[in-house]
Amino acid sequence: MPEILSKLNQDGIAVLRNVRLPACVAPAGLPVVSDGLVACDITLAGGRLAKISPGSGGGFGGAMLWPCPIDAHTHIDKGQVSNRSPNRDGTFTGAQQAAARDRQNYPGLDDLRSRAGFALRSAFSHGTVALRSHVDTADGFHDRFSVLCELAQDWTGRLDVQLAPFIGVEEPPERIAEIALIARHSTSGVLSAFLYECSGLPGFLDLVMSLADRHSLALDFHADETLDPTSNCTRAVAQAVLRNRFEGAVLVGHCCSLSVQSPAELDRTLDLIAQAKLNIVSLPMCNTYLMSRQGCTPRLRGVAPVHEMRVRGIKVVFATDNSRDGFHSYGDLDMPELFRDAVRIMHLDHPVGDWPQTVLNHAAEAIGRPALGQLREGGPADFILFKARNWNEFVARPQSDRIVVRNGAPIQIPPPDFSELDGLEGMTA
Repeated sequence: MPEILSKLNQDGIAVLRNVRLPACVAPAGLPVVSDGLVACDITLAGGRLAKISPGSGGGFGGAMLWPCPIDAHTHIDKGQVSNRSPNRDGTFTGAQQAAARDRQNYPGLDDLRSRAGFALRSAFSHGTVALRSHVDTADGFHDRFSVLCELAQDWTGRLDVQLAPFIGVEEPPERIAEIALIARHSTSGVLSAFLYECSGLPGFLDLVMSLADRHSLALDFHADETLDPTSNCTRAVAQAVLRNRFEGAVLVGHCCSLSVQSPAELDRTLDLIAQAKLNIVSLPMCNTYLMSRQGCTPRLRGVAPVHEMRVRGIKVVFATDNSRDGFHSYGDLDMPELFRDAVRIMHLDHPVGDWPQTVLNHAAEAIGRPALGQLREGGPADFILFKARNWNEFVARPQSDRIVVRNGAPIQIPPPDFSELDGLEGMTA
């Protein structure tokens, strides 16, 4: 779209005529032109959205425009290692083994800095404005967390990087308390945990909620990443929130087992989730990769029952999760790609309606960044412009010719080349 580049690069005031915004993140009163989209003209001045007015025709021919999306659940410390530490069978156990193998064989901090930096550059080039990454607290955590905090600071003003120290339910209480203190860091404010069914789960949840209260932390859980219908960790989180009267933000990810619960059990779980006001993040690309691998064609998709959640007013978001590691061998931290795949995998169509909120304003709210993920007069001119004019065109093609605009100007930064990682130990093309 070279003509778009030339218009956006003009000095002074520029007007983007006849673009289409997702109605769910646009100002009220704009004319609806198709499923979930409104037509408008956008005036840019000084890197801000000076005015958003009804569309006047011509101009950009109805090209779709998004506010920059938010990736609410990633793992930049693990990623970009599929070539050297592959998941040998594609299962969840295989992923755990591959991650442990890579951490043991390649513990260098320069290695981490290169891989995580590559991930952040990828996310930024695709248009992401903020992301939350979980950070494993295994051996060497303090040094690794320090490296990632330095990277996050380096990206200030371009990409809001939120780091969540990631503990397991089996950790001793003194270790959990230590990690909670570290989570107070300015780039974090979040304590993250991986949950599974065990006798100590209620006590663990009570402890982390007490620590989160004490240190003003948000909580973020990995729960029910299994197709065992008896796994009820998400329900346990909701019960703990209610039991502890916890008022902080809680985001729960995966929730795959809910997709195979009986209707009565699912109703019970969803009632508690709604009552506790939990936010849910579903990871469709990663979980369709991992779930239902039994040496035959997969029968189940392994994604959370998001339609049933939304009917009950439960806030649902989508995120990329792992990229190019044992838990997901593919991916590039590309949120528009993630949304396209979510539409197809999870039937977010006919109509698409306000499902874009799941990667835009609702995702921003879920990680405590409510000013992001929406378009408003006076706000920053941070957006993505696509050639697609409707959701059918958007989903039908990869949208790799998108233009990412930050502070009113195209960034013109392509995703980093994979060959840049060739110099890391153990990497091969």
